[in-house]
Formats: sequence, C-alpha cells, structure tokens
Amino acid sequence: MKKLILLLLLSGSLNFKVYSQVKWWNNVTAYEVFVRSFYDSNGDGIGDFNGLNQKLSYLNDGLANNKEDLGIGLVWLMPINASPSYHGYDVTNYLTLNPQFGSLNEFKDLLNQAHSRGIKVIMDFVMNHSSNQHPWFIKSAANDSFYRNFYRWNTSPPSGTGPWGQQIWHPKNGSNYYALFWSGMPDLNYEYKPVKDSLFAAAKYWLKDIGVDGFRLDAAMYIYEEGTVLKNHPKTIEFWREFNDSCKSWNHSSLLIGEVWDTPQTLALYKGALDMCFDFGLSDATMYGIKSGNANSIRLAMEDGKQIFDTNQYGGFLTNHDQNRVFDIFSGNLGMMKAAASAMLTQGGVPFVYYGEEIGMKGAKPDENIRRPMQWNNGTNAGFSTGNPWRALNSNYTNYNVSTEKADPNSLWNHYRKLIEVRNENLSLQKGNHSNLITTHTEVLSYYRSLESEVIVLVNPTGLMKTDIQFNWVPSNLTKGSNLVVDLLNDSSFSVIPKQDYYPIKINLGPYQSRVLKLRFAILEGIGENGWANSIQLYPNPARNLVHINRLQNQSDLAFELYNLQGELVQTEKIEGSQNEVKLMVASGIYLVKLSDLSGQVSYKKLLVD
Repeated sequence: MKKLILLLLLSGSLNFKVYSQVKWWNNVTAYEVFVRSFYDSNGDGIGDFNGLNQKLSYLNDGLANNKEDLGIGLVWLMPINASPSYHGYDVTNYLTLNPQFGSLNEFKDLLNQAHSRGIKVIMDFVMNHSSNQHPWFIKSAANDSFYRNFYRWNTSPPSGTGPWGQQIWHPKNGSNYYALFWSGMPDLNYEYKPVKDSLFAAAKYWLKDIGVDGFRLDAAMYIYEEGTVLKNHPKTIEFWREFNDSCKSWNHSSLLIGEVWDTPQTLALYKGALDMCFDFGLSDATMYGIKSGNANSIRLAMEDGKQIFDTNQYGGFLTNHDQNRVFDIFSGNLGMMKAAASAMLTQGGVPFVYYGEEIGMKGAKPDENIRRPMQWNNGTNAGFSTGNPWRALNSNYTNYNVSTEKADPNSLWNHYRKLIEVRNENLSLQKGNHSNLITTHTEVLSYYRSLESEVIVLVNPTGLMKTDIQFNWVPSNLTKGSNLVVDLLNDSSFSVIPKQDYYPIKINLGPYQSRVLKLRFAILEGIGENGWANSIQLYPNPARNLVHINRLQNQSDLAFELYNLQGELVQTEKIEGSQNEVKLMVASGIYLVKLSDLSGQVSYKKLLVD
C-alpha cells in the first residue's frame, strides 16, 4: 500500500472542543489608558476622547491576523468624570465627563468604535471619596441639613493616623472632616442612604444608559471605617456584594475589578463581592523575581494565587499609574523588560498593560512623571500633540516610541505584540489552570498552563545563558512515535520521542529569554491505510473551490474537519448521504482532511488546494 509521507502539526489531539465563554474578561488582554496623555486630537496639549478614538486601531483594529495592532480586548480608562485636578481622582460630578476630554457624544462614539473592534471599555469609578469642590461637600461644610451627612464630621475627632501614618481628620468651619488620602478628597459617608442612592444611580447611568462595560473601583477597601478598622471592614465587603448585584441587573456582563492594595489573603475576602481584584502581591513578586534573577518569588506568588482566588479571577500587571515604571525599576535593561512581560502575559488571571509599558516609557515619582504623554514617534512632541503638551515628554522618546519599535523585529513592542497574539490564540493561557514545572535549573521560571492540552512557559530571569535545562513533560494526550515541541514565541520546533508516559525535554535559554512551548504530534506516515478509509474517495485532489466525498460502503453521516499546516482547525462541515460536495473556504495550500462517522471510525486524507 502506498504510504502517505506528510508532516502535519496537530495541536495536542485531533479531538478539538469548543469552550463556552464563562467570563469574557478571561479572553482578553487589557490596557490601562490615561486619556489626558494618550493622544491629543485638537492641539490643546491634552489627550481626549477623539484622540483615543483615532488610536483604537493601534490597540485592536478588529481584523484577524493583523500584525500591526497589539490585540487588546479591554481598555480601562483612568478617571474621566468632571474634576479640578489633572489626575481626576477627586470627582466634582459623577454624572458628567471632564470637558477637557470631550463631549458625551464624543465619548459615546468612542464606545461604539471600540465595541465595533471587539474592545470592551471600563471606566475608573471613584466611590470612596469626592473632591472637596463637589457641590455636595460645599453644602455639607456649610451645615446644610440634607448634605451634612454626605461626609463624616467630628468636632472632637479621635486621635491616630491613617494606614501609612497620614493625617485623616482635617479642620474646617469649626469641625473636622474625614479624608483618608488628603484634605482635597473627603471620604463619602455610606452610612447615610442618600449617598449610596446617589452613587448607585450614577453607576446605573454609565452602565445601562451610556453602555460602558464595567468599572475599575478605586480605593475599594476603604468604603466603611469603624474605630481603628479603616480598611476591609465587613460592611465594605457587603457593600460591594450589593453593588455588584445591582450592576449585574443593569448590565449582566459588566466587570467590576477592585483596587485592593493588600495581601492575597485579604483579597480573598472579596470573592463573590467583586468579580476580580488586582493582585499587587504577584506584581511585586514578578518585578522582584526578574530584578533579582531568581524566580522563587514569582513561583510562590503564583501558588498563593492558585490557592486563594477562583481560577484566573484576578488582575495581573507589572506596574500601574501609582508606581514607578518598569523601565526605571530595571534601569532601562531591555532583557529584563522582555522577561517581565513574558511572565505577566503568560501567568493566570487577566493581564493589564499600563500604556507605554510596551515601548519602554520612562517614569518615576512624582506621579505626574509616571503619566507623561504617550510616545508615538520621534518627531515633534513625540506625535502626541501639535500643541504644547500638558506635561513635558520623556527624554528617551526619540528611541523609545511606537513607530521606531514597530519597525524593529527585536523591539520590546514586537515582543509584547507576539506575547499577546500567542495568548489570544491559546485557551490554555486565557483560561487554563496553572501548575509549577520542576526543571534542573531552579532559578528559571517554569510552569504549565493547561486546558486539556498544555503549554509550558519558561522564563530566564538572569542575564546568563542557561544550558541543558531538563524536565519531563507528561501531557494529557501521549502519542506514540516522534512528536514535535513548538516554541510559539519564535515559531521554531524540535522533535521529541516519548519514554513510557512522558517526554524528556532538554533545551537552552539565552539571557532573559522566554519560551512558550506547545506539544504537537506529527503524522508522518500510514494515515488512511485501513479498509474503512479506503472505502472513501476524496476528489478532485488537488481541488480548488469544491471537494467531493464519495463513500463506497459506509452510508452514515460524516464529520468533515480541515486542518492547516499549523494544526489549526480551519473548516468544519457535516456530510450527509452517499455522496456530497464541500465548498472550500480556505486559501491555496496543503491541508489534512479528517473524516469521522458516528461509530467513531476516523480517516485522514491529504488535500491540496490550488
């Protein structure tokens, strides 16, 4: 019999399953945007909604297989409500937008354009405190009978300071008001029902009437205080549970992610109250592990998260708008920045990229310097604005900018883009479980991500070459004969032969190099050499627009599956009757046809499409 000499790469198993979307946010990579600094459309030096709208295609243009966008599926907008400050965390009206950013209609257009590209949008919702210029506070300070209790007042406040030693009671008009963060942001009093009603109504407006997809909740652990308990009060947890239930009634798929800057054990208190919280512990551990050149801290933090959180229901990140940027923490070391990105974008949870991290923007305290204008090119004002930017640009923008880095295949931007692409194309990285992988090099970060089939992630956190890294891969589907391990980051592969129930692997990692490995088994010969398969004819071959299936004996319905050379399922059809035709919807190339009937018999046939 003629043997079919064909190398086809099929991911893990030929039995693909379609997974329902349990949580949409686990399908996406998120991106944090400071609107003021992203892109200025009108030349006033301040970023705006129209500017972000014009740059949406940079994040995700909605086209498949495009290498020019980042592949982002969720955008978190830092505060966009009316505010007297550049940062926006002191709100003066929860129902209006900052006019410097644009009109409500321009914001609605931004939402529509984002949604048309498959991008969800959440907004920062600052519920713990308002501005001291909010009309509510002005009336409260004036002892208005209705608004007085919108805030906490005390003529003889208790002694003591806040969680980081700060003053928390501030004098005004013969009394003192409670403001945890600073005097310009007095805390709202949720013991007073009109406060809760007002903020719930504002949330309903943005979710139901305007159409945002959820909220990032600032200072989420400080809603209620009692005595010396200033954070994570049981009333706070119950408050968020009630708020979450209400938000789901207004928009059943809305996302609530909280800023709970505390230990993972404390974050566990918010399970069932918020959809997710940001995992600051994992962020710190990742940055420390890469900087120290030892992955133990990352490994331990990932295990903590596995034990504490519901599977993948937490937000991952490297740094955000309150922390020194990655570039400064690593002193501009490109290898470290790439290694940190590799770890963050392959860990569990939902990864959040702070704008500009993908190009290596500088930034160290004070906060304004962490939020400088985005660096689009090496021209005037880095392409951010035709006017005078609200804040001076970073000094490194001529080399670290989107345009320059897109053109360099070895740039940080292209590393981020490839990582996000790999994550978007592999359910194991989006929704899979995590388990540590033991290798002969303990300083190397190594772990499985699995959802029936597995990927293995290895990150070298050191500036040294690591040779002969050995480990045993025990896959969920073990096949006989020579098989392939593919590195999804650089599209290379190598052959492996199983020993008993595992594959022995030996690889090298360059300084700060990362590898994301996936097992694909190779069909080398002998496919289609059984009696049932020979009773099925596939013609013409080569084919162009149509292929015919003729069954000489078996008359049951057939499942027709077509795979490309990357092992991807590209077309499925149901074949009924004794003879049928299938309209091909693929480009020219070599494919593998898998035919199976209800009894479980399977045949594989090579098909050339010209």
